[in-house]
Amino acid sequence: MFTLRDTVSSLVPARADTLGKTLYERFREEPDTLIVPVLDADDRPIGLVERNAFFLRMAAEYGRALYALRPISVLMDRDPLVVEAEVELAAFTSDSLSYRASDLLRGFIVTDGGRYLGVGTVLGLLQAANETNRRGVADLAAAKASADQAHTFMTAVVEAIPSMVFVKRADDHAYVLLNRAGEKILGHARADMIGRTDADFYPAEQAAIYRERDAEVISSGEVRVIEEDHVPRKDGSVALLRTKKIAIPGPDGTAEYLLGVSEDIAERKRAEAQIARLAHYDPLTDLPNRLLFQKDLAAALGRAARREDLVAVHCIDLDRFKTVNDTLGHPIGDALLKTAAERLRACVRDGDTVARLGGDEFAVVQCGLTDLSGATRLAGRIVEALAETFALQGHQVMIGGSVGVAVSPNDGADSDELLKKADMALYRAKADGRGAFHFFERAMDEQLQARRALELDLRLALAEGQFELYYQPLYSLGVDRVMGCEALLRWRHPARGMVSPADFIPLAEEIGLINPLGEWVLREACREAAGWPDHVRLAVNLSPAQFRDRHLVSTVVSALAASGLAAQRLELEITESVLLQDTAGNMSILHDLKALGVRISMDDFGTGYSSLSYLRSFPFDKIKIDQTFVRDILDDADALAIIKAVLDLGASLGITTTAEGVETVEQLDELRRQGCGEIQGYFISRPKPAAEIAAMLGVVVRSGDKAPVITFSHGEKEGPATKSWEDEGVLSRPARRQGAE
Repeated sequence: MFTLRDTVSSLVPARADTLGKTLYERFREEPDTLIVPVLDADDRPIGLVERNAFFLRMAAEYGRALYALRPISVLMDRDPLVVEAEVELAAFTSDSLSYRASDLLRGFIVTDGGRYLGVGTVLGLLQAANETNRRGVADLAAAKASADQAHTFMTAVVEAIPSMVFVKRADDHAYVLLNRAGEKILGHARADMIGRTDADFYPAEQAAIYRERDAEVISSGEVRVIEEDHVPRKDGSVALLRTKKIAIPGPDGTAEYLLGVSEDIAERKRAEAQIARLAHYDPLTDLPNRLLFQKDLAAALGRAARREDLVAVHCIDLDRFKTVNDTLGHPIGDALLKTAAERLRACVRDGDTVARLGGDEFAVVQCGLTDLSGATRLAGRIVEALAETFALQGHQVMIGGSVGVAVSPNDGADSDELLKKADMALYRAKADGRGAFHFFERAMDEQLQARRALELDLRLALAEGQFELYYQPLYSLGVDRVMGCEALLRWRHPARGMVSPADFIPLAEEIGLINPLGEWVLREACREAAGWPDHVRLAVNLSPAQFRDRHLVSTVVSALAASGLAAQRLELEITESVLLQDTAGNMSILHDLKALGVRISMDDFGTGYSSLSYLRSFPFDKIKIDQTFVRDILDDADALAIIKAVLDLGASLGITTTAEGVETVEQLDELRRQGCGEIQGYFISRPKPAAEIAAMLGVVVRSGDKAPVITFSHGEKEGPATKSWEDEGVLSRPARRQGAE
């Protein structure tokens, strides 16, 4: 009597946490595996994964990208058919077909005492049934109850199998069986095929190939697999099948029949092709991605080395793309990227590669050059193409593009090196004003090496105590005394000397060092200011990058608590860029700081775009008029008008106004006449170390008909600066950050 133990197939199981990509590779490496059981820690079955359903799931909607890193517990059939090994084959098949015939199409799990033993498949049942035939009609009748029942069972099973099942006689190769799936795949009615051979349906040459394959299986007695079998259909189309064939022996042991099972793998192949494409192409623009770009570049460099011609790499960055994305939304941004990709394709020749490396970064491999003129013309075409207006869903958008070019072999023969140098050239093109192209120059690499050396030194500087604070007084014209000092960061390098804030502050922001550096400035400045007279406030600049640290408020609280400095004596200076980036989040932080009692000042007022709207949205305590207006106050009527307007605005809003960059008596007199409340600049004092500024805080002021003379406690008298601002490290507006003044 046959039981399910006789049909079981040992198969390595999977676990619920097995990743989808792992199972995907297993199915590919073990093509004969149709199902995989899923077990828990106690080796008890909890699910089943069927090959065809799995590949379809992985193909749908970029399934491999979605499920590759997910456990197969989200993909498996959680209610598989589980049967004990000692169940009789006849009873099992009868009950299963009556109640859960669908499980047979996916296979089932066989257990021994509740623990996993193996899996069963329809093919296994067919083989068991054949063994039953070999034992004789009497044994078959006993196992299945009757020959009719066995025939009904086998017919139902074969008909229900989704793959094509066919049987041929071994002697004449005529068909004796074809199931419903076979009819659908081939397009021929089984009634037309039974009793006939392949020669009746296929061209003679192809029929001969099929007959030869069948003969090999019959003579070998082994299973043969044709991985990709292209079989013509009746309607003229071609089916892509994976076919497994095996000889079935008769009572005397010689081959009597040939059993074949063919699986339609067209959908799986399409899925694999789609997955392969996703690995090499950008889904948004349909351009090659970075991986394929690197392969194409390496191949182009290999060809160029043999032909002794040139290869140019163009790195392309869309100017102002982020602004478009942020203001008009991601759908418009995506449409912009697609249109930009089309324009780039139109710029190049056949054989060149256009790729999207990520974000708004593109690249081109230009082959077959004999000199630099071709690369120059292409770079110019790209700049011109991206400068034209983009019409996107009713919006007229102008962005422009910058291009950096490196050429092999002069700039390097390695793909990574060439791409790196093209990126350096792109950085220079953007620094020179964007909307242009630039070729790589040796000096760029030298600058990069110098920057890397500076970065290494900067990372050591804070740990080794190379930073120090200078302070510049804030002088009140209302009470004629110093009412505050602004903390300015200085770096005294043991070998470089004093390093300009213009060189290290932007770098600190870029490499993520600005937060620990800014925290040190805040703590050290509060500690030193705690010893000043109570009426003297401390002003500390905050970088926009510090607002990305959501612990900024707690850092301020900690610095005040550790130093004992009263919160109302601390003044935090920000620029408009803080409010241009993550306006809601940064505004919330400013309100939290304001709630502590800390004063908030807007630096560089008048140089941005939205100052007035920000004055409405946040109660600033102070606005600082930028030095560029003060410098021209005596010679430029417009500068004077702007200063007067800002002073009137501050007075009407009850906000203190500070004029920066006061260098002469005449500038001070004019600001006093206009009603300015506070000044800062070289006329009062240059930035001084902490010890010197502490000595200066005992200020005595003599007033007369002429401009006041400031006398400090140690007797030093300071007049207009003898050096330019640049000599003291004062920067252009784009370069100014914390401590750069």
